[in-house]
Amino acid sequence: MSDIVKRASETPQVTTMSPFPKPVIRPGEPIRFAYEVVAEPGPGQSKRGVIISPRPDYSSWEVHCDEGTGMGGDDAAPSPLGYLIMGVAFCLLTHIQGYLHKVPMKIDKIRVELRAQYATLPPEPDQGQQGQGMCDAYTAHVLIDSPEPAEKLEQLIAVCRDACMAIATVASAVPTTTRVFLNGTENGVEV
Repeated sequence: MSDIVKRASETPQVTTMSPFPKPVIRPGEPIRFAYEVVAEPGPGQSKRGVIISPRPDYSSWEVHCDEGTGMGGDDAAPSPLGYLIMGVAFCLLTHIQGYLHKVPMKIDKIRVELRAQYATLPPEPDQGQQGQGMCDAYTAHVLIDSPEPAEKLEQLIAVCRDACMAIATVASAVPTTTRVFLNGTENGVEV
């Protein structure tokens, strides 16, 4: 596998979803935007995907993924769940860095440690070899070395946690749909 993450040379088109409307920004209302991904399998357990940017000033990225050898992969790139948990930690850090840019504080060192506890239930007889996936908990710890008052730092983290869209995604039940398209046509099946 070549570069695991690189700027996409071409951005694929999402073909089965209508375009997401360009956001209209109105004061006091949420700013809505959508990230889109197109992913395809590769050899073994490898995958290749392109993260399509929601903004013209962001690049789209080609990302490779794999599983460890115990799952039939070559361990040549991070796993899907590895990317997911890293994305949560990176999103939280993005909000912390953004807050500190607007409200400077004396921070000597900051680090996020995050644990996601996943499980797979044993498969039901009609599910073949696939059991039901679940997540029991996400735990995030923010380690800060700073002479700032504890209350000020606790406020920083509380505001940033509440602003973090990745944490909101894993913390809240969000509506999800999975539709099946056969030979380029939606067959009306939603699983």
